[in-house]
Amino acid sequence: MCKKPIIGVCLPNKGNKLAEIFIRFSLFLANAKAVSLRPDEHSSKDKIDGLILSGGSDINPLLYGGKKEAHNTKLDKKRDAFELDMIKTAVQKRIPIFGICRGAQLLNIFFDGDLYPTVLDIEEYLIHKNSIFPIKDIFIKKKSKLFDIVKKEKLKANSLHNQAIHKVGEDLKVTAKYKGLIQAIEKKNYPFMLAVQWHPEYLFYIKEHRKIFKDFVKACLN
Repeated sequence: MCKKPIIGVCLPNKGNKLAEIFIRFSLFLANAKAVSLRPDEHSSKDKIDGLILSGGSDINPLLYGGKKEAHNTKLDKKRDAFELDMIKTAVQKRIPIFGICRGAQLLNIFFDGDLYPTVLDIEEYLIHKNSIFPIKDIFIKKKSKLFDIVKKEKLKANSLHNQAIHKVGEDLKVTAKYKGLIQAIEKKNYPFMLAVQWHPEYLFYIKEHRKIFKDFVKACLN
């Protein structure tokens, strides 16, 4: 029997149950074992073969030079600090990292990038629809890990975000966009570091989104 890699899934202390269920299911389909890592409950953090940064609450704008008053949503400073520390440890160990929505944004901040505090501040992007279902076309660059995985230049994806990547972090490259907004980033010269703005865990019924989890899990076996 093939070894099942242990994947740490970063989550808040409370909430995000639906996302946790679907991420666990997506990892199960990819033949991996998931362990939940929360700010107050992370006993398995040193045993993981890969790290997933899941979606959730907005990120404290003070972490990227923004102003707190730019927000009207609840922040989770404890989660921010815990997950930034998890990224630091994972990078030091060079274990695979997969960021989802908020996770992509936090990864970008870790590498000294910044965010749009809210997509509603972006003039050309005033009409912003959110849906768990695939409602937008993501355009993928050919010379990218993401393209190598899905084998497509255009992919249907969902949209469940309030913030978005603005300035891209150091040594990160943009590999997908939608209407000018960054939808995927990757790190150069790293075993596997891919982060997407959408939620592929909710799109497990579409093979390309399953492939992302599968390729991530494969990288965790190396």
